[in-house]
Amino acid sequence: MSNFNTFEKEIKKTVLNYLLHKSEFKKGVTIINELTIDSFSRRVDLAVITDNKIIAYEIKSDADSLYRLSGQLEKYRQYFDKTIVVTTPKHLANILKLVGDDIEVWEVLEQKVTIKKRGKLSKIGNKADYLDLLRVQDMRKLASDFKIPSGKKGKNEIKKILTENIHKISYGKLKLFVINTISQRFKLTSDSFLENVGVLNKVTTNDLKFLSPYSKIQKSHSIVKGSILEQLK
Repeated sequence: MSNFNTFEKEIKKTVLNYLLHKSEFKKGVTIINELTIDSFSRRVDLAVITDNKIIAYEIKSDADSLYRLSGQLEKYRQYFDKTIVVTTPKHLANILKLVGDDIEVWEVLEQKVTIKKRGKLSKIGNKADYLDLLRVQDMRKLASDFKIPSGKKGKNEIKKILTENIHKISYGKLKLFVINTISQRFKLTSDSFLENVGVLNKVTTNDLKFLSPYSKIQKSHSIVKGSILEQLK
């Protein structure tokens, strides 16, 4: 997990608590911290995969500026079913002026979430964009599953072959492949996080480390080393 600022960490915790108490953590849900997109050139602060949809959460804390937000949102539209911008009172008015009809806006104040603008689900415009979310081994499997010859070429070559043959894969099947692939990639960290927060039915900032792919914490010890210890301090 990157060394994100304290403000962002607190907002993530608040968002996850909100989702937890709204019963959004259903069976099969996958929680991802800092999902890389656009061929790994960008990352979204938080992503949740549920009901065969990928929801992106972009956080703008008091320590952030908004100069990149328009570009970020435009890029997120290429990959996600819905994007939610989560911010503080400092940025709220400017964000509401900036975002389009499809973007949802939440305000976080004193660890409470208020929905300031409803967004909507949207279908990905160019299904080939989904390839940007896959690693080279994922693309090889995709090609194999749909009988598209790819050999042992590198990532760029395989991506080019898949793009040229993308018409052979339906939107629904491609989306399902991508969602299943990403869910499996982050299953261990997501399950560890969900198991831990389920003990006290509460998310703490300490729990966020369970979402890190670089965490040294073993799943079998996650409950002991997580929220409970923090509550006993």
